Amino acid sequence: MLFGNSDTKRFVLGYDLGEKVSQISYLASDADMPETLSVLAGSELYNIPTVLCKRRDVNQWFYGKEAVRHIEDGDGIPVENLLASAKEGMPVMVGNTEYDPIALLTLFVKRSLSLLSMELSLDNVDSIMFTTRSLDHRMVQVLNAVTTALELKTSNIFYQSHEESFYNYMLYQPDDITHHSVIACDYDLENLYIYEMSLNYNTRPVVATIDVKDYDDLYIGQEGFPKDAALFHRTCDKLDDEFLTIMQKVCGEKVISTIFLLGDGFHEKWTKRSLEYLCRTRRVFQGNNLFSKGASIAARERIKESSNTGRFVFLGEDKLKSNLGMKLLKCGTEVYVALLDAGVNWYEAETSLDIIMDPSGILNIEVTPLTGKMPRIVQLYLDGLEKRPNGTTRLRISMDMGSVNEVNVKVTDLGFGELFPATGKVWEQTIEV
Repeated sequence: MLFGNSDTKRFVLGYDLGEKVSQISYLASDADMPETLSVLAGSELYNIPTVLCKRRDVNQWFYGKEAVRHIEDGDGIPVENLLASAKEGMPVMVGNTEYDPIALLTLFVKRSLSLLSMELSLDNVDSIMFTTRSLDHRMVQVLNAVTTALELKTSNIFYQSHEESFYNYMLYQPDDITHHSVIACDYDLENLYIYEMSLNYNTRPVVATIDVKDYDDLYIGQEGFPKDAALFHRTCDKLDDEFLTIMQKVCGEKVISTIFLLGDGFHEKWTKRSLEYLCRTRRVFQGNNLFSKGASIAARERIKESSNTGRFVFLGEDKLKSNLGMKLLKCGTEVYVALLDAGVNWYEAETSLDIIMDPSGILNIEVTPLTGKMPRIVQLYLDGLEKRPNGTTRLRISMDMGSVNEVNVKVTDLGFGELFPATGKVWEQTIEV
């Protein structure tokens, strides 16, 4: 069932899976913008600590805020670094017992999703987008293992990086906010991540790019701000100075329309001088649920395209940066056939097409970068192709990607019915993009 096709209210989810805290946002079929799940009804407490805790000597597990409480009370064994452990793949010792790190992460995700029962039933969820700070090949493997083990009702499960969730969130903001560059500063008391999004309105579709930098100049550790008043004020002044210096460098001579301050690090309102600087000619917003909201918007876009879908394309680190296609004869007229589109995540890029081959034995694949580089034609020579009458050589072209810069092309001889049996010959080539 597709999102919005029923009288029953349907939902999509955006799950921000973080090393320290996680969040869940949801978007109803009758709503324009997402809501974020609060861990305490009636409040705006969105962060679910990404932590488990096992009761000593009993097989009883807690997660999130309850796990933190039991750890502080000293009656439980803490299980932290769930994401890092799952990526590493080594067994985790909890007390005297070894546990599979994927199983522990799955337990956390499952328990945290159960929080949603206050707002909606998982049976009415059509799509889930998981977003993480970075999304490499190993992270995709981990998420695949976790979501398979969860046995969710929907098969529409997707993954993307924080950059892309930022991009999705911004597409639903008023045009005046995105007219120039937009910056998101995400600070968790340890690292400051700065995301700078630019839109190139000179291209069709409009190309969005995001530059990410991280800084450790604002490190104060997870213990947080000092309790002593004098020390607290000194820490705030130091952070303010450091942040102002960084932002003056980042903003420089650029035209920036909007800045978002995200994360728990900004809660103590220490940004006095830096905020004064940032608010000159720019709009500044503070919050901490942008990535999960952006992920839920993306979850809807994946199953029900909006008017924005064709207008914009995001070329992030994980994205194919070029269109790949070829010219083929259709009813005697040459037409362009798209094979892979720029903007798709490289690990999701996959296509297959059957064609009738001309006698030349050469396939011409057009590579058109959206980054301003010149289009080019890559030729594949099908050496040893069977000589058959014109119009009786059927081939299957399959494509996938081995990395963000490599497209694997596989061509298989399918023959032509009983007249010309398939030889089973295969030609393979990797195209650098």
